[in-house]
Amino acid sequence: MAVSGNLHTIQDNHAIKEVVLSFTITPQIVNPNQYAALLNEGEPLYNRYHKFEPVKLREVKVETGLNATTYDSIKDAGFKMIAFRNGCTSEVIQGLSQPRKSLLTFNTVNYEGWQKFSNDSIDAAKIIAEFQPIYTVQAFSLMFIDEFYFKNDTDYKPHLLFNLESRNLPKGIADSDFVDYNFNLHRHYENKNFLENVSIKVFNEEGKKSIRITENITFVISPTPLVSILKDSDLRIYLDFIHDENKKTLKDILAPEISNIIKL
Repeated sequence: MAVSGNLHTIQDNHAIKEVVLSFTITPQIVNPNQYAALLNEGEPLYNRYHKFEPVKLREVKVETGLNATTYDSIKDAGFKMIAFRNGCTSEVIQGLSQPRKSLLTFNTVNYEGWQKFSNDSIDAAKIIAEFQPIYTVQAFSLMFIDEFYFKNDTDYKPHLLFNLESRNLPKGIADSDFVDYNFNLHRHYENKNFLENVSIKVFNEEGKKSIRITENITFVISPTPLVSILKDSDLRIYLDFIHDENKKTLKDILAPEISNIIKL
């Protein structure tokens, strides 16, 4: 944790709380327990991830009528692979079945730099893709969650925290002690469409005044085999672009002094 004046960041050298790389894939994940084999001794993810957990979904169906009957069932919905550091969750791979598609995500709450995260996530994705080479990618996205806080509510000064000249901020943000604001943009990069969602929240938490900024950018693409897209250098170009856009967004909505403090 880094401290500058009254402002505290989540990590020592940045304010990134969490990063998630996601692939929307088809078909649905079936027999998710088979992926536990990747954590066995001698397998590619052995010692990189330490625990396998099935994800269960509870379904409740209720029939109408005088003789209504309730059906309650639990089915396999996906899997999690969890890596620990110092006894705490550090990284998670999750595969989750959804109606007519699945979501494959690579998450870290212990961010150690863009190159390490992108390399580790893509390497792990390649292992999963080669283990079961049936998946096709429909979209991919990258989400950054930045968080910092003031220990005392009275230390929060919106006019010193935000760049009030930004066109992406609501006009009344300097007059409010609490913020829950979202904006969405449809944009283009290298002839591909992408969707950008930014969430800005200012809230009280355990006596602190917390500021959380979440940005998620999604590229929707022509269906492409997961194995192929992970080998394509264009994927890294797009992910690097999203990473850079996240920094640009933060620099736009935050005051220059705050951008320096969180090391943008």
